[in-house]
Amino acid sequence: MFDVSFGELILIGAVTLIVVGPERMPKVARTAGMLLGRLQRFIGNVKAELHQEMQMSELAQLEADLRKEADEIQQSIHQPLSDAASMLAEGAQMPPTASEENRVDESSAAIAANPNEHGQLDLFANAVQPLNSAYRDRR
Repeated sequence: MFDVSFGELILIGAVTLIVVGPERMPKVARTAGMLLGRLQRFIGNVKAELHQEMQMSELAQLEADLRKEADEIQQSIHQPLSDAASMLAEGAQMPPTASEENRVDESSAAIAANPNEHGQLDLFANAVQPLNSAYRDRR
């Protein structure tokens, strides 16, 4: 920090010895040492706090970057899904064409005329049969 050579320290000690006197010199040196130690601890604490604040700001920046990337990934995942959902919704809202309406009307009329021929009764029997077999297996 300060560039003080050994010769300069001897000169400072000699001037202090002349100004303070030999009786009070040990007490002054002890007090100066304690003040210098306090100053060094204070400077060390300030450096540590600055270092900690810098780390916290770096972590906050890293967190913001990660959140931004996570939002981008989430958007890239949800965008195709929402596009597909909107396409399905548009397809569901489209009115059927005339040929589709004719096919639906013809098939419903044929089923209404002879339900057994089109498997309607068999459909019910097939649905009940697995239930009966499952019940038999449990006994």
